[in-house]
Amino acid sequence: MDNLPATISAACSVALDSNPAIPQEQRHLAYTFLQQVKDAASETWQACWKLFLDGREEGKTGGTGLSPEARMFAVQVVGEALPSLSPEALAMLQSSLFDYFSLEFVNGPAENGVVFLKNAIVHLAAAIFVHAYPAVSPAFFTTLLAYTRSYPSSVPVPSTSSGTPPLNPQTADLFLRILHEVSLEISDAHLRLNKTSQRLNKDTELRDAVRERDAPAIAEAIWAIISEALEGMDQPDQPASAPKAGLKGKSARDVAELAVRAAGDYVSWIDINLMVTPTTIGLLLRCVNLPAPPAISVRSATTDALIETVSKGMPASDKLKLFEVLDLGTVLSALVDVGRESGRKEAETEQIELFREKLAKLLNGVGTELCKIIDDSSSTADAKVTASTMATSLLPLLLRFLVDPRDDTSIAVNAFATAILSVYKKEKKRAGAGAGLPDPTMTDSKRAFLTELLKGTVEKMSYKEEHDWELPLEGEEDEQDLLFAEMRRNLRVIGDAIAWIDPQLYAEGVRSIILETLDLFDAGGANDGRLTWQRLELALAMLYGFGQAISSTGPGAFVQVPLAEIQRAKREADYRIDYTQFPLSQLGEMMLRTCRSKVVNFPHAAVSLQFFEVVVRYHDFFRLCPEFITEILPSFLDEHGLHQSEEAVQARIFYLFSRFIYQAKSIVQSQVSGDLVRSILTGMQDLLVVTAALPDSEPPTEAILTKAASTPSFFDSQLYLFETVGTLISILNQIPDQQVVLLKAILDPLLADLQANVRPSASSTEDLNAVFKAHHLIMAAASVAKGFPDLSARVPVAQGAWVDAFRSATETILGAAKVMTSFVVIRDAARFAFNRIVATTGQAVLPLIPTFIDCLVSEITFPELAELLSFLGLLVAKYRTNFLDILDTLLLPVFNRVFHFLSQPIAGTDDMIQHSELRRAYFNFILSIVSVNLQEVFYSEKNKAHLQSILQSITHYIATDSLASDQRYGFGVLNKLLQMWVETYRPPTAPPVANGAPPSPVPGFEQFLYERAVPLCFQLPLKPEFDYSDAQSFQVIGEIANLLKGLLQKRGNEFVEFMTTQFFPSISCPPETAAQFMTALQEAPDGKQFKKFLGEWFRTSRGPVR
Repeated sequence: MDNLPATISAACSVALDSNPAIPQEQRHLAYTFLQQVKDAASETWQACWKLFLDGREEGKTGGTGLSPEARMFAVQVVGEALPSLSPEALAMLQSSLFDYFSLEFVNGPAENGVVFLKNAIVHLAAAIFVHAYPAVSPAFFTTLLAYTRSYPSSVPVPSTSSGTPPLNPQTADLFLRILHEVSLEISDAHLRLNKTSQRLNKDTELRDAVRERDAPAIAEAIWAIISEALEGMDQPDQPASAPKAGLKGKSARDVAELAVRAAGDYVSWIDINLMVTPTTIGLLLRCVNLPAPPAISVRSATTDALIETVSKGMPASDKLKLFEVLDLGTVLSALVDVGRESGRKEAETEQIELFREKLAKLLNGVGTELCKIIDDSSSTADAKVTASTMATSLLPLLLRFLVDPRDDTSIAVNAFATAILSVYKKEKKRAGAGAGLPDPTMTDSKRAFLTELLKGTVEKMSYKEEHDWELPLEGEEDEQDLLFAEMRRNLRVIGDAIAWIDPQLYAEGVRSIILETLDLFDAGGANDGRLTWQRLELALAMLYGFGQAISSTGPGAFVQVPLAEIQRAKREADYRIDYTQFPLSQLGEMMLRTCRSKVVNFPHAAVSLQFFEVVVRYHDFFRLCPEFITEILPSFLDEHGLHQSEEAVQARIFYLFSRFIYQAKSIVQSQVSGDLVRSILTGMQDLLVVTAALPDSEPPTEAILTKAASTPSFFDSQLYLFETVGTLISILNQIPDQQVVLLKAILDPLLADLQANVRPSASSTEDLNAVFKAHHLIMAAASVAKGFPDLSARVPVAQGAWVDAFRSATETILGAAKVMTSFVVIRDAARFAFNRIVATTGQAVLPLIPTFIDCLVSEITFPELAELLSFLGLLVAKYRTNFLDILDTLLLPVFNRVFHFLSQPIAGTDDMIQHSELRRAYFNFILSIVSVNLQEVFYSEKNKAHLQSILQSITHYIATDSLASDQRYGFGVLNKLLQMWVETYRPPTAPPVANGAPPSPVPGFEQFLYERAVPLCFQLPLKPEFDYSDAQSFQVIGEIANLLKGLLQKRGNEFVEFMTTQFFPSISCPPETAAQFMTALQEAPDGKQFKKFLGEWFRTSRGPVR
């Protein structure tokens, strides 16, 4: 053990040496040894502490010169050992630590400024505090505090005016750092999230102990340090070679920053009266008004401390007194121009910008606290009036910071703006005004503020002049893009609140901005430079948000509908308002002007994109002005729309065009001829070319192929175009011949290309690219079908010559899939295609389903099988008896694959999730069958021999490795089958009942439930791992309650006798407990009422879980 410190030091040297000549095996051995030392910290900590001290325990100032890295490792090991140390060992360690502080920081070089080593020892000191204070270390703070004015005997120390020695810069720095670390350890809100309840209780005890024993001394020391540091800031720095006595120049500023940060730490959890007094406030105000730039870090730290101070929880009356004493409105008014002198938009340094942001946060903190007092029902009337007056006085500052050129600073006051608007909204509601009605609480000053706030909000929503706009791809946004998007969202919330409070003010303000911009565009402002893209984009963005702000949707948003019409439509269910007979509303007029102005032609992608966003959001406008449809569609097709040169913008417009055509389909159908659809498709032709190539960044493999197919790409956006093509062709029902011609013109090239890219296997890059393209082609053809309307209960059968075109396409896709079934991307694409085409064509394609399933089943994987079951469930639900014969054929092959996969062992979390998903898909598929009364498929001639295995699989999958959600679905299946297959009990001697219920198609099913399901009802909830606090588990109890109650209702005395004479004795249940159970079951009107008793009964029967 004596040699261990030297061995650890040597191992650190080897592990951290960057010399490539050191053998990797030797380096690995060093790492392994150091990990063993750390793992055995309870045994090795003393050797590590000796290593860290490096001779200082023997009085060697500055140590013997061991590497800082080795000593850093040693400190970490000591920290690991702390929880295992006895009180005696802790006391010894703390005593040695304080001796080290005296030698190294009072008499020595304070680790020669090695920051990471100082941070490590400070962290260790705080950790020792957590384990030793107050029982083992009652003098923790007083000992540290004594060091702050201690010096080596060789240093001549002048006395201060109070007769005490001045602060030692090294030990004052150490004391403040440890204060901060202690507060962080026991009160930081973020660290609290990851702590155990035991540790949280420990932290509470430590805070209480500090408050009781040391808080006054800590507070006094902090403020004394701040005061002394302020006095020394104007003095010149001390020579580097001279012994440092007192705080002067840079050392004074550094210590002042640490001290005000400590003040911010402790103000949040010790007595406010220790931290906030006229004297301390004066000190903070001196700090925040120090000259910049030398003291900017002190000013920023002071602002942080003030933010903590104003956020401290306290009664409203105390909080208002605090704000009155702080008078932060005056303070902030004096500082609001810092960094913005003479109209400058950017401060000299980033530190000054951050200081401005913190000033905004301080204003935000005060403002939101005042709004809380106003909103709090427990606040007195006087407190609310005072808070309202104070908040109102801060509104000019709110406006100044909101429109600050720096977005971070603007965002910092959003909460205050939102809070004060919330206050105004509640005042209006309490006055009985409501949205859109006169507001008796509105004053001239409030309206003036709202006007300026709206103006500032709109101003901040504009892109900056120098902004280089580019639409980022999803997931590739840079920080500035995200920040601006967040700011716009927040500003929209503010604008929407203004619109609620004063709709007229909002509408007039936004309308004037939009119309003035459109006037300038119409006057040629885009050509002579008077109109920038930023201004036009902003006008369109305001138009985009206008409808939401004024809470108007549907066609009625664009016209002025008389109140009588609205009331009649509410009274008469069949009455439909004719919106075309009414004059346009403000929103309708602005849409009319926007469409007439053709702003989409402005030569900037941000403008055209925002225009199309507006058109899609307000598609209902074109019901009233359908003549613009024929103008909008060509705009979508030109270089401003689908043929946009910027790929990200183009991809977004693909989606918007798809949404517009889908949402405005009926309007388009009434306005667009077959020739125009042909023209549109011709204009899109070059965009419908499918290309596919695997990334060349790594050698192509089937794994790379699968990854590429699932990675978002431009092709995903291209699929929206194919869907749009389908929608456009689908509206040509009145001209079926032309409809089929156009459909085949789209599908035939895709299918021909598909056949050319069929590959049974892939042995080269060209083969893999061909498979990749085949995947894309199948997806494209399926997306065309997606554009056609889905069949419904109203229209169960598809009619039209186009159905044959899709059937032919399906046969081609099926042929390709049969050859390429070994590729998961082809199976995925084929499944998507069948899903979409069947939804559109219905029974025309159903006969192909068995062949398709046969094609998939041999190669199918876990997740694919779950999706296949979902797909078949949808077919069952939609086609019911028309699907029965196909289902009869498919049932066993599909179920056998389920049985095969669920019989595989579970090796980890991923396997467990896959098993769970497949179990639920299996249960859901059975439920979908019985829910539409197709349960006869289970006992058909083909399947009846396997019915017992199917039933046993249900109970097996409920019982084996199942999650609560699986169990809930499984019991749900049993409940459904119980209702359908269990007959009502009749004694053998009872006479036959005329016109009674038909006999069960599965005779004796109740015996299966008795033997297999009832035991499960008790086994699962009594397991130790069954979690009664989990919502899913509670639902399992509900399904079990329904099952037991259902059996009682169906079988009556037979079930009671089975439970009391067979089942309960078999599980050694005491007769009185069994009687209590059966009484509760019989008296409960239904399973829902029985569930509560059942849960308590199971919990009590199981007993405490160890």
